[in-house]
Parts: sequence; C-alpha cells; structure tokens
Amino acid sequence: MPIMDSKTGKIKRDYTIEELVEKAREMRAYNMVSLTAAGSGHTGGTLSVMDIAAALYLKKIRHDPQNPNWEDRDRVFWSTGHKAPALYVALGEAGYFPVKEAVKLRKLWSGFEGHPHRLRLPGVELSAGSLGQGLGVAVGCALNAKLEGKNYRVYCLNGDGELDEGSIWEAIMCAAHYKLDNLVSIVDRNGLQIDGPTEEVMKLESLVTKWRAFEWNTIEIDGHNMKEILAALDEAEKMKGKPTVIIAKTVKGKGVSYAENVVAYHGIAPKDGRSGKESLDRALEDIGDSSFTKEKVNKLLKIADDYQKEVNKKIEASMPQFSRNYWWNSANGMKVEMDATRNGFGRAIKKLGSDKRVVALGADITSSIRMNEFYAEHPARKKRFFSMGIAEANMALVASGLAKEGKIPFIGSYGVFVTGRNWDQLRTTVCYNNFNVK
Repeated sequence: MPIMDSKTGKIKRDYTIEELVEKAREMRAYNMVSLTAAGSGHTGGTLSVMDIAAALYLKKIRHDPQNPNWEDRDRVFWSTGHKAPALYVALGEAGYFPVKEAVKLRKLWSGFEGHPHRLRLPGVELSAGSLGQGLGVAVGCALNAKLEGKNYRVYCLNGDGELDEGSIWEAIMCAAHYKLDNLVSIVDRNGLQIDGPTEEVMKLESLVTKWRAFEWNTIEIDGHNMKEILAALDEAEKMKGKPTVIIAKTVKGKGVSYAENVVAYHGIAPKDGRSGKESLDRALEDIGDSSFTKEKVNKLLKIADDYQKEVNKKIEASMPQFSRNYWWNSANGMKVEMDATRNGFGRAIKKLGSDKRVVALGADITSSIRMNEFYAEHPARKKRFFSMGIAEANMALVASGLAKEGKIPFIGSYGVFVTGRNWDQLRTTVCYNNFNVK
C-alpha cells in the first residue's frame, strides 16, 4: 500500500518500479551529500540498504507523513540504527519533512542524529544504535496488533553482522512461537562488518537453514533488484501462520565505486571531502543522478553550513565569559599532549601479550579500540586472539571459561557495550567466581 491520507483512506502518491529505481538513486545522492556535510557517518550500510528503504517507504508500507502517529500505520523498525541517514532520506522523500533538511545530519538540535531518536523526528519508530534490539521490539509491536485485532504490519531492518547478537535469536524464536505472520525481518546481507567479512568474524551461514529451523518463512533475494524486493514483500504479506525473513543479498557501499565492498567505509564519510579520488563529487558521478548539479550541491551544503553557524552562535552565547581564555587545551599556558585512551590500551596489551597466559577477545571493533596491537607485530600471538563477533554477553562468558583454566583474558569493545550489554554476566559469573577477566 503506497503513501495514504489516513483521514480519507485515499492514496496520496504511488510509484512505478522505474520511478522507485530513480528515487533510490536520488536517495543515494542525498545520503552522500549528508554524510559529506557532517564529515562523519556510515557510508557502506546506508548505500546497501537504500533500495529496500525506497521500496518500503515509497511503495509498500501503509503510512501518512501528515499523521505520523496514525495508529493503523505499518511500522518499520531500524534495528541497525547506524544506518539512520538512509532512514532520514527515505522519510524526507515520503514527505515527513523536506528531504533537503537531511543534510543537517549529526548537527546539534537538528533532529537528524547519528542514530535515530524517535522523540525528535517524525516517522522514526525506534531510537536505536546498540545492535540486536530492534527485532525484539518489532515482535512486541506485532503481538500488540494480534492482541488488539489491528491489521497493521511490522517490518524490521536487520544487519547481517547484527545476527551475532544472541538477543536476535531470542526474538526469532519468540516470533515463531507466537506465529507472527504480520512480522517481516529484512536482513541486509552485505557480507561485511567492522572487523571484516562476516564469515571470518563469526560464521553465519547457512542463514537460510538457520531461519527455517526456527520455523520462519524464508525468502532470498537480490537486495538491489526492485522487482524482487517488491515481490518478496508481497509474498510475505500472503504468508499465514509464520513470520517471514527476507535475506537480501546486497553490496556494501552500493553505487559508489570507491566504497563498494570496502570494509573501511563501514563508518566513515568520503575521505577526500567535496573533491578528489574518494570524494562527494566522485560519489555523485558514480550514482549518476543528473539533477545533482554543482549548483544544487552547493546549495545543499550551504544549508548545512548556515545551520551550523547558527548553532555555533547559540553555543557561544550560552557560554560564560571570562577575562582570560580558560577553555581546556586552548590557551598556550594550559596545553597538554592529547592521546586517546584506546591508544594507551593498545600499547599496554601489546606489552602484556608477551605473557603466554594472556589471551584477547574482540567484539568486531578490534582495530578501533587498538586491540589489534596485541598481535600486529607478533603474528604468533594471533592464535591467542579470538573473534567473538558482536556478542558482548557471550564474550564475557567465554573469557570466564578461559580464566577458570588459568588464562588471563582481556575482553574489548566500546565502554558502553563492554560494561552494559554484558552486565549480568560480569556480575554473576565474572565477579561471583572471582575470575581474572580484564
């Protein structure tokens, strides 16, 4: 069902397959302008999921941008919240706000945060970012529809690396148990995550066999073929008694030559900014939307720049004023050498690795936190490094087993994940047993 008027039940706008293909192209262009204006963001995954986003928001789901909270709307949950820029351009194209506003990505008070915030932008169903949680929320939403006799459908966009998380499989099992045929998970199967190919980080295949074993209706498609995407969504709607998963095989960085299938473009904007070998201009040339002229791009970037200038003025006006500049690390007499904590961790684990009892466990951000220093100059240590995938809870428990047998395991992830997602494992297994987990 295309975009609707929730009051009259009439269709506001529908798109042909050919028009959807062109819209996906335009959305990729807006996405790259937004990332360049922000100077940061996730290029790879936003490009791989864009065709699916166009199909959902411009053709398939029943929604009304003028009435974002319409109780009979279909719901779309982005469990991979880092792909938010793709969500924003999809919402803009659908009419929730002017799509050009999405160029304010990651700018203070804009609403276009690096990860979606449902209380600050219309059309966003879930604040998300920490992986493995969206599908469970979608299950609850689908259960509510059954409970209340509602006809709305629920869709959840999942990443393939995200399937490392055990919470995903709990949600998969729950959805099948309750026969949620109003629920569809769409897996963006681009084959890459931060640490590299998914099959090297933590083996996932055969995904089809696994989902079917959990009693889901399972469909495989080319995630860049608009006809296949729409056909799969239609097939899912006809399924009775089972939830459906659509495993969409995609290319990370799709449409931008220097980003396609490049792991490094998971979480960065174009390296060369506006112009150069790996730049916005080159990306737009690859994407091939002729409407993105130099003049149009200049205007879009100016929107972002002017907005940031106004933000800066507000911040400066709110700051206390003193006779001298006491801002940290600003005045000549107050400067220190800045070094990220992660660099210190890398140097330390490199040194500690000389003890053969020391082992290291990574959670898909190994280089980012400098845990790779453990083995970078000492290849023989690689056998003492274990990739756990995006699975912090299991990582803490595996480390506990190693500690029990006399090893000294170091577990590593971003601070909020390595102390939050596995908090109960740290409390009841590591601490109660006095295991020497670092």
